[in-house]
Order: sequence, then structure tokens, then C-alpha cells
Amino acid sequence: MGKKRTERDGELHLPTVPAFEEEADFPRGGASSLTPDEIQEARAEAEAEFENEMHKGKKKKSSFSRSKPINSIAESDELFADTKGKLLKSVSTLRFKGLSVGMKVWGAVAEVNKKDLVISLPNGLRGSVCAEEASDCVAENASKSRGKKQKLAKDPNHTGNADDVFSLKDVFFVGQLVACSVLNLESRPEKGQKKGSKRVELSLRLSYIYEGLVIDAVHEGLLMVACVSSVEDHGYLLSFGVPGITGFLLRRDYMDGAAASKLQKGQLVQGIVTAVDKARCRVSLKSNAESLASNVATDHEGLTLGLLLPGTLVNARVRSVLRNGLLLSFLTYFTGTVDIFHLDDPLTGSDWQSKYSENQRLRARILFVDFSSKSIGLTLKSHLINLKIAPSSVTIGNVFENATVRRVDATLGLLLELPAKPVPFAGYVHISNVSDEHVEKLEKNFKEGKKVRGRVIGYRLMDDLAIISLKQSVLEQLLLCHSDVKPGMRVSGTITAMAPFGAFVQLAAGLNALCPLAHMSEFQRATPSAKFQVGKRMKFRVLTCDIDSKKIAVTHKKTLLASKLPQITSYESAVVGLVSHGWIAKIEEYGVFVSFYNDVRGLVRERELGLDPLMKADTVFSVGQVVKCRVLKSDPDSRHLFLSFSMSERNVDDKSGKQLLSLLAPGSIVSAVLVKLEEKFIVLNVTLSGGSMQGTMSYEHLTDSPSHIEQLQSLLKPGYKFDRLIILENFNSKVVLSAKFSLLNAKFLPSDISQLHSQEVIPGYISNISDRGCFVRFLGRLTGHAGIGKVSDSFVNDLSKYFQKGQSVRAQILEIDEEKGKISLNLKHSVCFSTDASLLQGYFLEEEMIAELQALENGGTSAEWTDDLLIGSLIEGEVQEVKDYGVIINLKAHEDVVGFATHYQVDGPVQIGKQIRARILDVVKADGIVDLTLRLQLLRGVDMVTEKSNKRKPSPGKSSLKLYQKVNAVVELVKDEYLVLSLPNHDNMIAFAATRDYNQRALDPHQQYTPGQTISSVVYCLANKESAGRLLLLLEDSSRSGVVSSLKKVQKDVKFEPGSLVEGKVVSIEPLQLNMRIGKTVKGRVHVTEVLDAYEPGIPFSRFQFGQVLTAKVLTRLRSSKKRKRSTPLEVQLSLRPSEVSQTSSDIGTGRSVGILTFETITVGQVVTAYVQEVKDDWAWLLLSAHLRGRLSILHSSNDPIELEQFSKRFCIGEALQCRILSLDHKKGTLDLSLRNIPSKGTSRVSMPLTVDEEKTSETEKNLEEFKKGDIVAGRIVRTLPGIGGLRVQVAPHMFGQVHVTDIADIFEDNPTSSFKEGQFVRCKILEVCKGTNGNTLIDLSLRKSLGGHVNSPKTSVSQNRGQGAVNVAPCLENIEDLKPNMEVQGYIKSVSSKGCFVTLARHIDARILLSNLSDSYTEDPSEAFPVGKMVKGRIISVEPLSKRVEMSLKRSPLLSTNLQTINSFRVGQLVSGTIRQVETFGVFVAIEQSEVVGMCHISEASDSYMENLGLHYAVGQKVVAKILKIDLEKGRVSLGLKDSYCVNFTEKFKLQLSSQSLSVEESDEEILSESKYVITNAASDDCEGSNKDIFPFLLSNEKESPFELNFNEQEAFSSRAHEDSGLKSSVLPLDVMLEEELMEVGMHSEPEAEEHHSEIQKVDQSKKLSKRARLTLKKDREKAIQAAELKHLEGNQLPETVDDYEKLVHSSPNSSFIWIKYMAFLLSIADVDKARSVAERALEIINFREEAEKMNVWVALMNLENTYGNPPKEAVLNVFQRALQLCDPKKLHLALLGLYERTNQDDMSDELLKKMTRKFKASAKIWLRQLQNLLNRGMEDSVQKVFDTALLSLPRHKHIKFITHAAIMEFKSGSPERGRAMFEGVLRNYPKRTDLWSVYIDQEVRLGDQTVVRALFERVTCLDLPPKKMKFLFKKYLDYEKAHGDEGRIEHVKSKAMEFVETNMS
Repeated sequence: MGKKRTERDGELHLPTVPAFEEEADFPRGGASSLTPDEIQEARAEAEAEFENEMHKGKKKKSSFSRSKPINSIAESDELFADTKGKLLKSVSTLRFKGLSVGMKVWGAVAEVNKKDLVISLPNGLRGSVCAEEASDCVAENASKSRGKKQKLAKDPNHTGNADDVFSLKDVFFVGQLVACSVLNLESRPEKGQKKGSKRVELSLRLSYIYEGLVIDAVHEGLLMVACVSSVEDHGYLLSFGVPGITGFLLRRDYMDGAAASKLQKGQLVQGIVTAVDKARCRVSLKSNAESLASNVATDHEGLTLGLLLPGTLVNARVRSVLRNGLLLSFLTYFTGTVDIFHLDDPLTGSDWQSKYSENQRLRARILFVDFSSKSIGLTLKSHLINLKIAPSSVTIGNVFENATVRRVDATLGLLLELPAKPVPFAGYVHISNVSDEHVEKLEKNFKEGKKVRGRVIGYRLMDDLAIISLKQSVLEQLLLCHSDVKPGMRVSGTITAMAPFGAFVQLAAGLNALCPLAHMSEFQRATPSAKFQVGKRMKFRVLTCDIDSKKIAVTHKKTLLASKLPQITSYESAVVGLVSHGWIAKIEEYGVFVSFYNDVRGLVRERELGLDPLMKADTVFSVGQVVKCRVLKSDPDSRHLFLSFSMSERNVDDKSGKQLLSLLAPGSIVSAVLVKLEEKFIVLNVTLSGGSMQGTMSYEHLTDSPSHIEQLQSLLKPGYKFDRLIILENFNSKVVLSAKFSLLNAKFLPSDISQLHSQEVIPGYISNISDRGCFVRFLGRLTGHAGIGKVSDSFVNDLSKYFQKGQSVRAQILEIDEEKGKISLNLKHSVCFSTDASLLQGYFLEEEMIAELQALENGGTSAEWTDDLLIGSLIEGEVQEVKDYGVIINLKAHEDVVGFATHYQVDGPVQIGKQIRARILDVVKADGIVDLTLRLQLLRGVDMVTEKSNKRKPSPGKSSLKLYQKVNAVVELVKDEYLVLSLPNHDNMIAFAATRDYNQRALDPHQQYTPGQTISSVVYCLANKESAGRLLLLLEDSSRSGVVSSLKKVQKDVKFEPGSLVEGKVVSIEPLQLNMRIGKTVKGRVHVTEVLDAYEPGIPFSRFQFGQVLTAKVLTRLRSSKKRKRSTPLEVQLSLRPSEVSQTSSDIGTGRSVGILTFETITVGQVVTAYVQEVKDDWAWLLLSAHLRGRLSILHSSNDPIELEQFSKRFCIGEALQCRILSLDHKKGTLDLSLRNIPSKGTSRVSMPLTVDEEKTSETEKNLEEFKKGDIVAGRIVRTLPGIGGLRVQVAPHMFGQVHVTDIADIFEDNPTSSFKEGQFVRCKILEVCKGTNGNTLIDLSLRKSLGGHVNSPKTSVSQNRGQGAVNVAPCLENIEDLKPNMEVQGYIKSVSSKGCFVTLARHIDARILLSNLSDSYTEDPSEAFPVGKMVKGRIISVEPLSKRVEMSLKRSPLLSTNLQTINSFRVGQLVSGTIRQVETFGVFVAIEQSEVVGMCHISEASDSYMENLGLHYAVGQKVVAKILKIDLEKGRVSLGLKDSYCVNFTEKFKLQLSSQSLSVEESDEEILSESKYVITNAASDDCEGSNKDIFPFLLSNEKESPFELNFNEQEAFSSRAHEDSGLKSSVLPLDVMLEEELMEVGMHSEPEAEEHHSEIQKVDQSKKLSKRARLTLKKDREKAIQAAELKHLEGNQLPETVDDYEKLVHSSPNSSFIWIKYMAFLLSIADVDKARSVAERALEIINFREEAEKMNVWVALMNLENTYGNPPKEAVLNVFQRALQLCDPKKLHLALLGLYERTNQDDMSDELLKKMTRKFKASAKIWLRQLQNLLNRGMEDSVQKVFDTALLSLPRHKHIKFITHAAIMEFKSGSPERGRAMFEGVLRNYPKRTDLWSVYIDQEVRLGDQTVVRALFERVTCLDLPPKKMKFLFKKYLDYEKAHGDEGRIEHVKSKAMEFVETNMS
């Protein structure tokens, strides 16, 4: 297929240059490739201009280059290019030389052929598209088709259709606009001509059109072309030819959902993007004519030349008006050209340039995109703008007498106005078609307005131009196109070439024909005739002309050329009686086929040939011979034509012929005589009453047994008469017969599809076998199909092992489609087994026929010796020989017969020559063998056969047997086709039974049966002539159980057919069945599900009584399983449903009026009536129908716990229940039911839903029980958890929920779970349903009675139902917002420590109680006074919703006080007392006493004098007196003042108390920290010294630069639910009040300063005696230090100093990696390395597996430890790394190990690790950037480029920009700025509108400080044509830079440039 496309590597998707190639800034558009004529013309103009300008002293140059692209921007625009380019003066029209491989062109489908498409391109070019290049789906289908052909070639027996190829006509149509890609260009010069044939190979595959497309380039509103890859129910799956990107088009979004508008697979469709799912790479399209025609492309990020699609509509602006076209600009920076043929006016005159002006706005569509020259062609044609092909008002061959010249193109041609109707049409005359003679200059011979005479010779679809010729030879030419050629017309042509198969003839220019070898002469020839010579002109007649394929066939037969008879060119023209010439195409035995013109073919029957009876047609006629014939009958609809060689008319429709045809109807029984034996069939002469007729019969139809075919084929001779044959079909006087016994004796054989009934079993035969199944034929070519899954009960791999063509079968009718004529069959033996012994009966009759034929061949009449050998009689003989396989016996009376007895048939050893008496078991006449038995058991009581006995005697006991009697038989002999049996209960009579069946012939009977085996059977046929004198039995195996017995007394069962109504008496009533007696012998059974039509509570059978007479409807007939000696009575299945019994007589037998519930018909959510079958402890079986039952779980039976306790007592067997289908499992065949949520119908048995939500049913066959929030469900307690664990409740068989301790009851009690036991039933309300981390469903439940819960327990009932006042009932708390300060709450102790306790108030809410708030009195041991699980009552102190912190107090005094002041109680100027809660740099927060108000004192109001550090003057917990300065009621804020001047008038008593105030232990109780894990800052790790800082580098690092966040998770202590999600952080706003533990950080920072100040005082003390003031200062400092130490001890701020301290910490916070790592650092500081390792191992075991980040920290710390203390370090680190790799995120772990190697300068290990990382994580940009950073840090800049290129090849395309940008920044910072510039330039060259990239680029240059480079960048970027918002950002950035680094002149320059941009956009 020509040249292949080159793969475009790199990050960007331009098809021409790599990512960093140096080129002009804006090279897109405007380039052209000039033809030699245009170059010559341009040079002439340049020379003229040169001469005119010589006197001015100016020298102008005109340069035209085919390789260098011409700049598309005006000369004055210097900001967009480094050099100025010459403006275009003319447009280069698209020609063959201007095409290039890879070019994208817009075209229209001109022809749709079988194997290719012809595409009309702009400017009259044409290209071809082969079938495989039509679309990606067609290519895939073509590859599959080739695979089928290859398989057919390898396997001749393969039945696949090799011609099953994709039809292009199904998905393409003429006039369809398509985007093409040029694949190959070929120019083949022809001998003797200057110009050769030119071929353009195109492709419509979207993989070429959208090559390099990424999902980021797709946006809403984009016009795209897609290929339909699949047709779905609601729409179409689309493919864009790009791997990973798919699309979908809804049916309603395609042509507004019009019913007639449907797409097919492989069809191309245009659409507009409506949605883009970048995560799934899925695009949604919408396609309708109006939207497509008006959709305009918009500029977007990442738009490149390669993403421009031909056919896209753009808004363009005229840049300049050229000599023969326009230069347009569009989409900001693209330019394109419009040639003169694609202007909006088709009849453009010479003054067309006046219609266009610069900057004129137009709408255009892209015609082509040439990547090699970077040129773009546009069109302004109105029909193309509207996405239509203009209708042509002219046809090829039309001659216009007065065509007007509108324009003269000097070197190209003429534009004509054709006077067509209804409007004039444009035509163009190329200079080569102006005249038969050479024309020098057109402008001299033709002027505008001149009238000329021209003829249409073609049409240019894309240009909307007719191709005109003014040549006189063309005007007079008879044949111009294929439509002018008619079959049968005489033509003349020139021989152009010869071939072995015929001669090529040129009829006219562009019209070539083929004269086949058979038509080169009057008679058949092996080689072409010598008179056919190249260049010779000859006469012909047209045989056929295919306009679509452009193929013409002609004949040179002399008779046809000279014939003057009417021609037959169609079936419609063949009227009865017409005589015409034709030629013989084929000769058959039944007639001769004659062909006429235009592929018309007729048949001359044998009787119409006019030959003698003994003459054959092939001896008189020959293929190719021209004959004269007469039309007898013509049927154009069926394309049938019957002819006669007899020219005289006669009556062919005589009465005798009609009578013969009526006697040969399919299914008729006839006799026939064998006439002839052929290779595959025999010819028979059918004897009829009115005459005879020939018929055929294949050898497979001679018998039902394949083993007899070869024997009969070798014995049959002509003249043999068949007495009984059945006519299978009589089609076109072709009679097909069969001798199969199964068909001859069939009770019913259908010949029409209307005669078939579903589920019936009928005989037939295999007509064909394929890979997918078998075709079974009946009468009259009626054929059905049995799929491969329906041919056998076992798995079938090769059908040829099970069935053969022509084999007799029995088929069950499954489905009948009369509209399509399709019949689905079932051949499974379990369904289609034989119900009679016809197979064996026919076998023995065929044995008799073979014996008769053998006798005739030997000269005798019959096998007379068999008349003396009666089966079952005795005979004498002599032992002749004893073999391994048996005994050979010589029969005295029949020396030519061999007697044989198996060893089983001999009681003991026998000697040769011994005289014996034997009993005959079987006689095989064809082989001359008699099977004997010598067993005494079979010899007793049997008569002897003598020579004189010529009369048959009946066997003993024969009269005692009756038809259909069941008997036990013993196997005596096992043969291939049958068994020889003896009946021990009937005097050892001999009987026979078949070992095989019609549909089961592959079994080996010798493995299935053994002599002596006893089997049960039924007597089917007594010994008579029809059974060849044998007693025939039918074996009663498992497949025939219950069916064989139905053969008895069939005539008595007719009145009990299914659907009939009967009356019977009730004889017994069982729980699930009612028994009736109908008449005297027939029994009836009524299943419990067949009583009622609709649900009625109670037991259905309770309304009936014993002896009651009822009318019922027969459903099915069945037999009783009880064994009886005599005939088994008939039993029927009945129905008492009113809808069944009330049917009228006309409806009886039509089927059931109510559908039976089956596993396939029921749906999930359906409400059905079921009946109790069995009740167990936890579940019950319910019957939905006689053959369908479901399971009811105890939890699905009710929502009432009391009913659940009495589950086994609630239901009675046979009781009716109304249930809902809960779930279906088709694989397991299980069905679950539910009694919950059933609509009420007046029954107390069915529980009603207790939820307010409406019942929603789902059609999915999964669990319907989708629990929702607010539902009321029943459950069973499966576990009681100790403490405050709550309860675990089972709400469904496989669904469990959790009851929190606060949701057990409305009234809280101590140890609430103690009153529950496992197995207790409860009623719960669902509070929340969510998904856990492992995917399991988590359900939170509540047993509160106020919410609808119920507990079936006396103890809990009393506690719940006793007086519930407002004080006793605990409120339901859902969110922390429900809590308010001073609110009284109840809860349970969750955990206790020496510092306080935690109380759980609700599922998601925990409160903290400090030690000081536990009690009004002193509490010595909190764990003893407040054990876990104890119920407590308290008051909320504070609530912080953001941090989820709740403070609570159990003191009684606050609980009793209700007079707390609010903010409304205070007034401005009031003095209040309070406690400092928080000290900040900007002020102090004070909690006002006896209120819930917290006010703030700003630093300016804290003191009368200046105060720099508030922390030195105020402390948390300090009592102060403040003055209210301002109150903001809206925001709830109070401003305070602490200045001494505000408190002058306050009492002296309080002043003294305030001055002597100190923080005592009792006053600081409120500041005790709990056991929870609070945040410890990195500054607390001062004890990590020396080598520990290297081992744990992140302990001392800044928080922002730390690779891991190590913190104590507060939420773990506050909430059990937050304990599962420990990644949350608490956040407090700056103006909110902080809790005490947050002040630890302040204390730790102030401690070193206090120690430093204290040391300075000690130095002064040592140097000299302290003064009084110094001693006072020292005393105050000591008191402060003591207070800080005590406070730190109480608050838990004291750092751990011993192993015990760390053990306490890790015990309280086991999931904190920070504490574990601090513990390891402490052990290393005391040189205990082994203990540090063991601590790390403990941490890895104890930390919860969900805490992946915490575990990762410990692993990294352990690797750091081993890196320092390991032996050897490298191996130790790698061992730890391999262990961690199995449990941690591999990418993060690799990065951590890399950081370790880089910190310790292990370059060899880091190189090896990076090599592995880039292979393992090659799609990660972060890994590649780390490698680049590593190389740059080590100064290995030479290796950077190689790694950079490798990364671009490995990374996905959407990560390229990110990677290149970061790599460029690295180069600027650590590497080569030049490389960084090259990277930025490469990205911005293709994404010039990415202002973020420009900004980063400029920032890097600013950092380097080269102002020239920075200003050049700003100048470039501010000259771009970008949206105003982006330009504002760039100008502002430029202005800020000049303000910082420039002067006033530069600043004014930037401002003026910005104003210029604004003015330009405003204009």
C-alpha cells in the first residue's frame, strides 16, 4: 500500500518536526508548491517589474521556492518571525504534483464499488480507497474474512462462507463527504505518451486522520468524525482510531432520533462533542444536520496543525486578495488560501476581486492540510459550508448549444455558464478540451460573453463544476459514458490488448470492454481467434454493461451480429411466444440452459428439446452454440424463464400432466422400478395410474440403518421393483423418493411450516451438518435447524461422530418463526427417544430384503433353508470346532448353514464330534449363520424341528403375552444393532430389542449390555410378518420412564388430552395435594398451587370435603409410580383455578389462561402467592408452582420480634402466603422470598413495612434488600460486646449491623448490654449505611423505642416502658452541632486514666472530662470510681465543631446552677472577672465567670504602658478583672480591657487577691491533659542528638520539607469512628479559643529562655553580692520556674526520660509512629541498638494495618538504623527494604530508600536503585525527575539529555508537558540554562497560548538576571493574539518587572503597548 507513515515520537503531536527543533516562531500556513507554468509566469512578471523600476534605483527580487514555506503574516508584522517573507501573489491550485503522502484532504464519495471507493477530491482530482482502508472497523472485518478464506483453503470440509466480506454499499453512499489521508501516489508513464496514468491511494481510517490525538485535545463543541464500532440498544459505540479513546452516540442524539435514521457497524458519522470524560477517555457526541452545519471551530489550548480536520468550519478574515484567490487567516495564527474555483460564487467573472476586501470576515471550511509544506486550503462554496453536495442539473452527455463564456483563464481553461434548468449551471473547459487542434492562446480565440457549443463529459463533485468539452469529435461521439451503452446494441471498437481469456476492446475514450474467449467465435475455442489483432477495429454486440462496476462484455458471434430477431434483454421483455436468438450456457440431463443479453437465462426442459427419447442433449448441443428458441413462460418476480426449441405451439398443460403432478405430492406412497445406478443416487421410474415419471433416491434413503447401505448398493440391479416408497419432494418436476421405514410408517410428516406445533416430536432426516448444528429435513424441502447445544445430552465437539448426512432422526419442535420461515429443533435423546420399535422392525425387514437380493444374485428365488429354522425351536447338530470366541456346530439338515454358540450359551465343556441338541436364538439369513444355545434352562419344553415338519408351531406361552405388557427379559446375545433376549416368566420365549436409537447411534452396546443381564421391557410387536417373525420388545430405560406405558390403549385417553374439562370426586385431601377419581379407573391430582388465581389467606384445600364432585381442567397426563401386575391406571394432573375451569368450549385445548411461574418468568421484586411446604427452625420452603419452590428466611418473615420467636409455630403446611421475590441465582438455581414490605391486602399474616420510604423493587437478579437509612427491620442478636462495645445484630442471612451503646435504649443504665443474650430477636431502626474500607457494608442500628425499635425481653421492656420524663430520656445526638454549652447530657465511660476520662455520648461523639471536672470532691482513683461502661450524667462545657472537641463536666454544682449569663446580660463599661483561656501575640482571651461568654482583650488594651510580650505578663488560668469595651451581638463578640486605669474603683479586697494570685495545683487541675495523642511539634525532639539526627533526619526537619507527617492523632481519642480514619487533623481558626493542650508548644518554646535568664542571674550572684532588687527578681523568676515545672508536669508536657515513660506513651498511643521512632532514638542515645531494633519490630506488629503511613515511617526509620548500625549496612538495609516492599506502597518505599542513599552519598547504590525504578515505574514523571535531579546534583550533566529522551519515550503523552516543564526548571536551577531554554521553547512552539508556561519560563530567566533576555521574552509573549484575560496577566507581569528593574521609559513602553492592544481589540 505504498509508503508507510513515519511514527511521530516525542511529547508533542506535530507531524513534521521533533519537540525541540529550531524553526520560525509561527511557520504555519501560507506555503504553496508552484507548478512549472506558474514559475515561468512569475519569472516573466518579475523581469517586467525589474525593467519598470530600474530608473528608481530599486532592485526587486522575486523568489519562488517549492521547498521553503512562504510566511503567512504581513511584512510589517515583525513580532512573529525573525525574517520577513514575501507575500503571495497567486494561489497554487491543488494538483497531483502538489499532493504528498500523509496529507489530509476533504472529498466526496463518487462511486461505491464492491472492493473500493472512488473519492472526488478538490480541483477535479480523484482517488481510490480500497475496502480495508474504508474504516478501522472494515479493516478488522476484512482481516477476519481473510482468516475465513484461509481456513476454507486449509479445510475443504469447512462450511464457512469464504465470500462473507464487508459490503461497502451498506456504510457508504454517493455524495458522502469524508476526510481522507493520502497513502500513496503513483505515476506510471505509458509507452509512446508523455503523460502516464496517475493514481492516488487514499485512506479513510481514523487512525491516520487522528494520529497522535490525546484526550486532553478533545473539548466540548469540537467537530469529530467517528466510526461505529458496535450497535447497542440505546445508541452506538464509537471508535476514533486512537487506542484508549472511545465514544458513544445516543440514538436520540442522532438526527434527533428519527426512526429512519439508523447507523450500521463500520459507518462513519460526524458529530459534535457534548461531554468529555477524561478519566475514562470517553467522548459523547451529538449529530444532527443543523448543528453540524453551523458548528464553528474555536481556538483552544494545544491546537496544532495536526489537529486540524478537513471539513472543519472556521471564521476567517481576508488577509489579502491574490491574483487567483484569497489569503485568509483563522483560529488566531493559522493562514490558508482559497483558489478561484472555491469562491462562494460558482460563476465568478473577471471582476471577482472587487467583491472581497482586506479584513473582510467570511466563513470557510478546511479543504486540505499539507504537513510537508505546512499549507492549508479552504473553500467558500455554499453547499460545502452547509455540508451538502450541490444537486447537479446536468447529466453526462448533455449538449449545450448556447453556453456563455464567463471567464478566460489564459493558461488553464474557460469558465462557462450552461443554460440548464431550472437555474444556470457552471461548467469548465480545460485547455486540452477546447479544440481538436492545438490552441496557442485562449484569450485571443475566446472572449467573455461568447456563445459556444459544448458537451458535458464529467462532473466535479467538490467543485460543483461540470466538465465540458468543445471538441467536435466529442460532440459527435455516440458513446460517451457507461450509461450510453445498452445490452444488445451494435458497437464498433478497437482491439487494445489480447489475453488467453479474451480480447480487450476500446469502444470510446474511457469505455473499455472485454470480448470473452467463448464469444470470439461461433463455436468453442481453446485459444483466441487469429483475426483478433491489436489495433484492429471490429464490430460487436453488447452482452452486459454493469454501470456500478464499469464493466462491459461484448460478443463477436456472427449469428448474433447478423440476427434481426427481437432481443431478450430482461425478463420483462421475454413475452410468451417471442422467438429470439440465444446461446447455450449449460447442459444438464433434465434440460438445457440458454443465456441472453443482460444475464437473462432460461431453461429448455428435456421434453422441449425436440429430441428422440433415447437421444441425449450433450450429443446434439454444445456449450456456446447459438440457438433459436421460443418463450413458453416468463416470471420476472422469481426470474424464471422457460423456453422451447420447438417453434410450433402445443398445449403443455394437458389433463394427464396435471393428474400426474397431483399424484406426486410430497408424502404420497408410490411404487417404482430401478432404472439406473449413479455414483451418489439411483434413478427410478415411478409407476402411476396415469403414466410414469422419473425420480431419484440417494443411497442414504435406502434404509434407516447405515450398516445396510453398502450391502444394498452392491446388490441392487436395474429392474428391481420397490413396492413402497415415499415422495419427499417434487420441485420443478424433480421427484425425490425415500425407502426409509421410519418415514413410510410415520403417523404424521409435515410439508409446510403451518402444520407444525411446538414441543411435538416427528421423524425426519439429516440434510446437512455444519459446525454450528444439524439441518433436519421433512417433506417438501421443509427444513429445521438444531444448534450444537441441542443435538445431544452430552458435550459435542465433533458432530460428524454423532450424526451423518441422510441419517434418520427424531426431532422435537422448539420454536417456529413463520415470518422468517425458521424452525428450531431439539435432537437430544432424552427428549426424542423412540416410543416404538420401528427402528428394529425396519432393520429386520431390510435383512429380509438383503437375503432376497442375495438369492436373486445367486440364481435362486429365496433363502428356502430359513423356512425350516424357526426362532426358539430345537435342532440337532454336531460340534465341528471349538474356538476362543465360541463353538461352531454343523447342522445335519443344513450343511450350507453354520451354527454358532457363544461360550456363555454352553453349560460345560464340549468335545468335537459330539452330537448335541440346541435351541435357535437368531437366524441371520444374509450371512448364513444360526445363533444357538446349549443351555439346559432354555431347552426345556421346546419342540423339536425335524425334516418333515413344514409347519410353524407357536412357541409355548405365546398366547399369554399381550401388547404393551411389561416383562422382565434376560440378555442372551449382544449384537451391534439388537439384543437377543429370553423371557424366563414366559417359558423362556425368545424376543428382540434394539440397542440403539435414531438419535443415539454412537454408543457401543457391548459395553452397555452383557449376557445374563436382566432388564425391564415392554412388548411392542408380536411375532408376525411385519416383524419378520420376531417378538419385538421396547427397553424401558431411564430416558423412557413414564412414556412407554402411554402406548397402551391410546384410543381411551383421547378425552383426557391437556386442556379438556373433566368431573371427578374428591377421594382424599393431603396438605399439598388433593386426589380425585374420574370415572372408574382414572386418577386425578390437584397440586396446592392449582386451586386459586389470586392470593387468599388460609389453606386452599380447607374449602373442599371428601366426596365432593368438582370440575377440573386436565393439565398433563402421567402414570402412577406404583408397580402393578396388570396395566397401570391413567393419572392426570388437574387444575381447579377458576380462570381455567371457566373457559368456554371454544377455548378448551388452547392452552393455559394463566402463566405458570417458572424460574425464567419470575423477576426480582415481584409479589407472588406461595404455599408452605416445610418449616424448619430458621427457614421455610414455600411452593410457587408444582415445580418451583423458594426459601423463606426467619429474618425475612416479619419485623415483629414476637413473631420471629414463634416462627416455627406461625405457619401451617399448605397455607397460602403473599411473598416478594427477594433474589434469584440462576447458576445455583436458588430463590429467596420475603414477607416484609408487602402491600396490605387484609391479612394479618403478612408483616407491613414500618419505614416511611416507599418500597422500591429492582430488576437486577442480586439481593433486593438494599437497606436504607430510616428503615425498620427485624434482627437477631448474634453477639454482645463487653464494656461499651454494644451489640452485633443479624438483619439478613448474610448481613449484620452494629448497635452502639447509646442506641440500645432511650433510658441509659449501667452495663446496658447485660440484659441481652445471643439469639434474642429485636426490632431496629437503620441509622446509617456505609461502605467499609474492605468493601463490606456497615450498618448502624438503634433499639430506641422512640425511634421504632423493640426488644422482645421482659427486663428491657420494663426499662423502656417505664415513666420516661424529659430528664430521664437521653437525647438522640446525631452531630456535634446538636450539642450546646451548658447542655445536660448522658453517656457511658469509654476510657479512664489518671488525668481524666472519655465519655461516649453518641456513635460519632465523644467528650473529654478532665480530672478536675470528674467530681465536686477529690477523686483518688478515677478508674475505680468511674469504671468503663458506667452511665454518667453531666454538662457540656465547650464544643468545637471544627476540631470535634467536646469538654464535659460531672460536677453537680454547675448542673444545679441555671442562672448563667449570656451576652445579652452584659453592658458596655461593666467590670467583670474571668479566667485567661488563651494568650496570643495580638491579645488575650478571657472566659467571663458565671457565663458562657469568652471575650478578647487586644494588646493595646492590656496595659497602660507599652507591653511587647503578653506571655511574660499573663498566663493561662490567671484570674483577671476586665472592663467591657464593646459588644457585637450579631457576631457574638465581646471586647475587653485589662488596663489598671479601668479598674481603679474596684474593691481593695479583690486587688489583694489578684496581686497574690499564683497557679497552685488545685487551680491548675483544669489544665490536665488526657491520655489522647496530642500534637507534639518537631521542636520537642531536642533529645535526639549526635548520630540519631542522621538516623532519623525527618525528626528535626521542617514540617513543610518532611517526607512524612508524624503526629499524634487527636481524633483517635475523641471518637471511635474517627479511630478508624486516623488521617484527619484538627484545625482551629485563629480567633477561636484554644484548648489547654495546644499551649504545650508555647511552654516548650519559653522554657529555654527562662533557663537562659536564670543562668545569667546565677553568674551575677557568683561575681558579686546581689542587691535587694536583684534578689526580688531572682525570687520571682524561681517562682515562675517552679510554676512552669509543676504546670508542665500536670499538663503532661514533661518529656519522657526513661524506658518506662516511653512504654507509657506507646501504650496510650500505639498507632503513633512518632512516639515509636522517638523511643528508638532514645534507645540509640544510650547505645542499646538491639533494643531499638526490637522496638521497631514491635511497632510494625502493633500499629494497625490500616495506618499505612505510620507503618511506612517505622520502616524508613528501621532502614536508617540499619544503614548506620547494620553489619554489613548495605545488606541489612536491603533485607529491611525487601520485607517492607511486601507491605508498603512500592513507589513511596523506593523513593524513601533513594533519599537514604542520597543523604549518605552512596552513589553506586542510588544509581542501581534508579535503574530499577525507571524500569518498574516508567510511567511516573516523579521517578524520572528524581533521576534528573540526582544527575544534576552530582554534576553529571552529560547524562541528563539521554535520560530526558528516554523519559519522553516511556511517559504517557499527557505527562510530557509537566515533565518537560519541571526538567527545564531543574536545568535552570542546577544544570545548564541553555538546555532549559531549549525545553521551554520546544513546548511553547506548539502550545503558544499556555500562559502558565510563559510565566514559569519568564520567572526562571528573571532569576538568572539577564534583563535583555527577559525583555525579549516579554516582547514575544505580549505580541501573541490571546484572549484579553490572559493578555492582562502578561502585561501586568511585564509592568511589575519593569517597575522593579526598569526606568520610567520602560514602564511607559509597557503601558503604551498595553493600550495599543486594548485599542486594537476594541476596534
